[in-house]
Formats: sequence, structure tokens, C-alpha cells
Amino acid sequence: MDIDPIQIVVSMMVFSSVFMLIWSLFRFPVATEVPVHRRIAAALGLARRETIFEQPLMMPVMNLFLAVSQRFGFPALREWLRRKLNASGNPNSFSIDEYIAICLACGAGMMFGTMAIIVVMFGWFDPVVIAFMLFVGFAIPLWTLHESAAARVSRISKKLPYTLDLIALMMAAGSAFTEAIETLIRDEPEDDLNQELRIVMAEIEFGTRRGESLRNLAERIPLETLRSIVGAINQAEAMGTPLADILKSQSGMIRMHRSVRAEKLSASASLRILVPTMIILLAAVLALFGPLIVKRMTSGTWFS
Repeated sequence: MDIDPIQIVVSMMVFSSVFMLIWSLFRFPVATEVPVHRRIAAALGLARRETIFEQPLMMPVMNLFLAVSQRFGFPALREWLRRKLNASGNPNSFSIDEYIAICLACGAGMMFGTMAIIVVMFGWFDPVVIAFMLFVGFAIPLWTLHESAAARVSRISKKLPYTLDLIALMMAAGSAFTEAIETLIRDEPEDDLNQELRIVMAEIEFGTRRGESLRNLAERIPLETLRSIVGAINQAEAMGTPLADILKSQSGMIRMHRSVRAEKLSASASLRILVPTMIILLAAVLALFGPLIVKRMTSGTWFS
């Protein structure tokens, strides 16, 4: 099937308009922000990474997208990415610009792949479909990051009361707060919460005050319980209250809130299951008495 030249010209004009719109959006550079994981790794001499940005074959292409992402001036999206990267643990130490570059690369790959398929197989070109696939490709890494961050925050929330109990027990046995945290990190270094505590300890070693390091932890992990714990620890340090007692009380409060939440969910479960139960009951009644009803409507009798 031949492609209409007028359609090609119109498509090129649409593409040019979109390109000029994107160029106007990406015209001015944005200040870059190096994530805390990479800053600590650089200070410790462990800044070597093996990501897509360091691969020889992909480096030129990704550097092009990285140059474009550095002009991506959407503050709301950048703030959202910063929070999600911190909450996900950012194992590859991606900066905001690098992750935007990954989103742009996925969007471009999805767009050109779809364009090649529909032109070769169907012989037509639809700018709306191409723009939609560009949006889908850009959104896939964002959705993946959101799910990863939510799963990690959930794991940290479940582990938090047990970690507080362990720290309180070690402090009651004579250990200092930092010594207890170092023991936890050494015993289970791959745990998500312990990885965040390792960052806290690294910040303290580099000269940051303990209260500020804990506040940075509460900012990285969006948990209200963690914010209250950090506030209680800082308040106990300022007033001279025994920290082990504060940690025990905070752990008990977390468990109490979980119990109350579980009771509320169990109480609402009976109401939520009422509608599916009625539907199943109606289906069972129809399955049992449906043939008799059909027989009555067709022949006028209940039985033959």
C-alpha cells in the first residue's frame, strides 16, 4: 500500500511543531543535584558504577538524552522523582537528570518502535498513536519507580518496631545509640532500614549532627511513624530523657496503631464482603431454579 505524500507532509509538520514545543520546554538548563548515595560513595572512594550510562555502546545515546533532561524544567516532576528515588533506595545512585534521561529514552524507543511497526506492517502513519506511545514509554519508568518505592517503604514500616526494640535492648545493656545502630548494620547489611541507617551513620561520620541526620532519614522515607520517632529522639536528646525508654514507648505505640488499624479493617471487611456474597447467592439461586423458571415461561407448567 502506497503512502499518501500529503499525509507524510502533514506528519512532518506535526512532528516539527512537537519538536519546537519540546525545544521550548527544554531550552533553559536546570541545576543538577547529586543524590546522597553518590556523594557518600565518592567521599569513601567507591564512586564506580555499572549502569547504562557507563556502558560504552549506550553511553553516547544516553549522554544525548541526559543533555536534554538537564533542560527539563518541571519542578513538580523533579521533586516527585527526588522523593521516589530516595524512598526506593536508589541502588544505582541515579540523579534526577539521569532518571529523566531514562524516561526520555524509553519514550523515544517506544515511539520509534511503534512508528516502524505501523508503517512497515500497515502502511499508514498516525501522529496521535505515536504521541500516545511516547507518553506511555515515558510513564513506564515512573510507574516502576513508584511501585519500587512503595514496596520498600512498606518493608521498612514492617521492620521499624523490631529495630526499635533491638536498639532499646542494646542500649539497656550498655551500648550507645550509634554503637547499637552499627551492630544492626553489621548483622543484617542488606535490610532496607539498615541501609538507611548506614547513610545516617555515614552523615554523622562526615560531621553532620545526629539530629539533622535523623531528620534527613525521615525526609527520605515518607512514614509518619518514622517522623514521630525522629522527633521523639531529638526531643529526648535535648531534654536528657533516657533514649531506651523513648524507643520502647515508640515501638509500643507503633504496634498499638497497627492493632487498631487491623481491627478497623476487620470490622469493615464484613461490609465489603456483603455485596459479593449477595451476588454469589443470586447466582446460586439462578443456577438451581433457572431451568424451572424457563420451563414455566415456555410451556406453562413447572414439570413436564
